[in-house]
Amino acid sequence: MKPWLGLSVASLAAVLAGCGGEAPEAEIRSLVAAAEEAAEARDTGFFRDLIAPGYVDPKGQHRDDLIDLLRAHFLVNRDLEILNRIDDIRLSGDEAAEVVLQTAMIGRDGAGPGFGLDGAIYRIELELVKTGGEWHLIGADWSRILD
Repeated sequence: MKPWLGLSVASLAAVLAGCGGEAPEAEIRSLVAAAEEAAEARDTGFFRDLIAPGYVDPKGQHRDDLIDLLRAHFLVNRDLEILNRIDDIRLSGDEAAEVVLQTAMIGRDGAGPGFGLDGAIYRIELELVKTGGEWHLIGADWSRILD
């Protein structure tokens, strides 16, 4: 599994932190933008706080697996460019949501222009719940749709 996969999910896991007072859909849209910034800043701690302790995905990864994958990806890529596009937000009341995104990512290992450049586009499905006023990622699935 490429490190991009973990980053895809984790970069979009920023959809997790609640922004009090906003409607759930507006919170999610605002947080997708925050996810881009956190991933580009290689901020592992941001994602560690946002992924629910009980997170599990269809690939059998748990919270710590995803955090380790992120950490490795951030070490390999000194420069990251991420662009997220929300395709669908399905709300179940105000406290649960499924989000479908497309994420384009380009990373560079810092070896110089054109060296170590890698990029891809992913389709990502997130399962979110809101507890204690904050969104938490409880599950995700993703697939690479374009290299």
